[in-house]
Amino acid sequence: MHIYLRNGIALACGFAVLTLAGCGMASEESLAANAEEYDAAQGLESLFGTQLTNAEGAEVDVAALDGKKIGIYFSAQWCPPCRTFTPLLVDAYNELRASDKPFEIVFVSSDRSADAMLEYMREYNMDWLAVPFDAEERGALSQHYGVRGIPTFIVIDADGQTLSRDGRNQITRHGADAFERW
Repeated sequence: MHIYLRNGIALACGFAVLTLAGCGMASEESLAANAEEYDAAQGLESLFGTQLTNAEGAEVDVAALDGKKIGIYFSAQWCPPCRTFTPLLVDAYNELRASDKPFEIVFVSSDRSADAMLEYMREYNMDWLAVPFDAEERGALSQHYGVRGIPTFIVIDADGQTLSRDGRNQITRHGADAFERW
């Protein structure tokens, strides 16, 4: 099933559905090619704020990301392509954690509520961090990276510099081995 975003409306099989962020295939070309990187001196707080949350809803300091490569995962429970990609990402993440790779994922939800976001995280065993549902950084991250559809998976380094705008395809093709390509 393909869903396309046009003027803020996701079109699926001829039916119009209002969405917050759209749903569908996002390729490297559909992401903003010239998005400016955040200043490393500002730290990761400039991207994510000071607090993230986990699947239990507990707050986690953004300092938990220090020294790691970070995957920024734009997704939503209601999005069929997301529900297909998420298990692949969970498997790769778990393999990287088992190998003690310096990697973390930050989920940026396009769900319709905080409860839906947490339910999605629990249902798929997303044992990673998320931008709080009510945080303004959710929209700012989508805009900064030019996200045009979900799922989208961007990989950055600990200084906020983009390593890959094509993380979704890299995880799909290479699983946890994609880590070495970033």
